[in-house]
Amino acid sequence: MRHASRWLLLAAAGIAAACGGGGGGNDGAPPPARSFQLRSPDQVVGAGQELASCWYFRTPNAQDLVVRTFTSRLPAGAVSVAMMLTPDDVQPPGTQSSAGCAWAPASGPVPAYLGSSGTSSLSFPADDGTGKAIGVRIPAGQAGYLRVHWANASDQAITAHVELDVQGWRDGTATTLASPYVSVAGSFSIPASGSATAETTCEVPAGVRFVALTTRTYKHSVATSIADGGTNVFESADWSAPGFARRDAPPFLAFASGALTTRCEYLNTTPSTVQPGDDPANDELCAGIGWYFPATRARLCYDGTLLP
Repeated sequence: MRHASRWLLLAAAGIAAACGGGGGGNDGAPPPARSFQLRSPDQVVGAGQELASCWYFRTPNAQDLVVRTFTSRLPAGAVSVAMMLTPDDVQPPGTQSSAGCAWAPASGPVPAYLGSSGTSSLSFPADDGTGKAIGVRIPAGQAGYLRVHWANASDQAITAHVELDVQGWRDGTATTLASPYVSVAGSFSIPASGSATAETTCEVPAGVRFVALTTRTYKHSVATSIADGGTNVFESADWSAPGFARRDAPPFLAFASGALTTRCEYLNTTPSTVQPGDDPANDELCAGIGWYFPATRARLCYDGTLLP
């Protein structure tokens, strides 16, 4: 746990690669937008196989940017993608492996972006209510990894990759920084041929607002929700594509109770007990995720404890 704040401080900064054109001179043209694309190597997924793979990278950006839009493109057989940010190289950049491929462990990192099957995107509002754009700041040369959940239901092996585009606000845009807030329930058990509910309540920093909320679980989940006190502000019955509760303009989402409750309901039809873990084929996950502002760092709440 003592390394958690180090993970989170870097996660708050996000991830980016700046590729945009050169300076605009004095011709009156607006500054160029900056963007980049991450493209994982091909992954072979066997017939009927389900797994998580992680591709590790360093972004090539020479300067920081503030993200306006994340857009992911997943092929058939890819259920979801999470962009994780790390303070150092967990594996040499370019490595792709299923070993140790974690989703928000108890000490971090946390996802800066989440996407579901097909094409997904997350855009940040152009006005925070004071005229400033909202976005996740991305430092130069950021370490991280893309974690992809694969599930090949066909009778043939597939070979595929995922792509993630990041578009930044133009240079010179006044911005208010946002960061991910992640609430994880890590202590539950789903009995064989039975049902269970995982729930955790976390403190929300005073005065912050959220532009988007969502949840993440695996295939045993039948319903998820995020609540402000006794009022649900997000609900989903689709574990693989839960969607978002979004606010693109004021008033943004706020938690008047001062607490955020994540709830996940499960039905286990297998003959084995299911526990929390990182293997989507055999384990489960219960996480609520939001993007909040104003923010100086990402926050992780694990089993009701909001880490510094």
